[in-house]
Amino acid sequence: MRDREILLIVTSVILTLIFSNLSLFLKSFSSTPFASPEIKQAARQVEIDGFRKSEQDFWSKIKDIDFDRLPPKTETAKIEKTPIVPPKKTTKKPTAVKPKLTKPYRRFLFVGDSVMFDLGIQLQYTMKQKYQIVDTKLDYKVSSGLNRIDYYDWYARTQKLLRDYQPDVAVVLFGGNDTQDITDFQGKHRAIATKEWQNAYQERVDKYAKLLESSSVRKVYWIGQPISNKSRYAKYFPVMNETYKNASKSSAKIEFISTWDAFAASGNFAPVVADKSGKRGYVKINDGVHFTSHGAKIIGDLIADKMVADKILKSPQPPKSPKKKP
Repeated sequence: MRDREILLIVTSVILTLIFSNLSLFLKSFSSTPFASPEIKQAARQVEIDGFRKSEQDFWSKIKDIDFDRLPPKTETAKIEKTPIVPPKKTTKKPTAVKPKLTKPYRRFLFVGDSVMFDLGIQLQYTMKQKYQIVDTKLDYKVSSGLNRIDYYDWYARTQKLLRDYQPDVAVVLFGGNDTQDITDFQGKHRAIATKEWQNAYQERVDKYAKLLESSSVRKVYWIGQPISNKSRYAKYFPVMNETYKNASKSSAKIEFISTWDAFAASGNFAPVVADKSGKRGYVKINDGVHFTSHGAKIIGDLIADKMVADKILKSPQPPKSPKKKP
């Protein structure tokens, strides 16, 4: 009696477990060797029914979603396509380049023949009074030039001047004594006004220009001869001026200043010319070459104005008028 009760209880528990989770029981029992084909088929059907139920639950949830409340596709696209702007790079502004300071021109050398003596004296006075330049040197030789180097060697003399005085600016004037026959560097005699003479004189001038170019002088003004009332000089001076001009073209520091028209009126020599202030006076003495003090002032002002334009000299300040007493 006791055994039958225990068997009944066990059977009840087993049946309760089977019916409470039949699908799990069938899956477990179908994998045992005691399961018949019918039992295995039943377990497979239960698995399929479970999968279908899960699938129906998924689509039911999808149907419950309110698609009208979702943000429009265009807005989503806008959000997605909004470009990411990288932070602006802080670029340093380039440092302003300071202008290179130009060393002032303080020492001035005036070189030439006796015509340069007249001009040099006037230039020294003008530069001291108007431009406060006091460090100047005038070196001249009467009856000299670049023709008769056997009489006076301007190459050797100028080298010594440049070495000893070390000028910033040199002003050169030759020609008044060079209107004569010449002996070229090959020792051949060349008659004035011939092509051979022009070539020989050009060689002399070029050699002097190279001497200046290779020196420490910073600027050279080669002064041309002005028009003359003497036919001899009126004939040769234009040729010689062209020679000086040609030499300056091959040098970065040499500048030719033409003075031909300074004493001219309508292309002809004018004995009386007005200076910058309007004062009129004779410009040359009777030999047709040397300047009067008035003529030297006109040429000197022309040279000084060119130096101001080239920033060699600073523009002179107008004198201050005295204050009136009350």
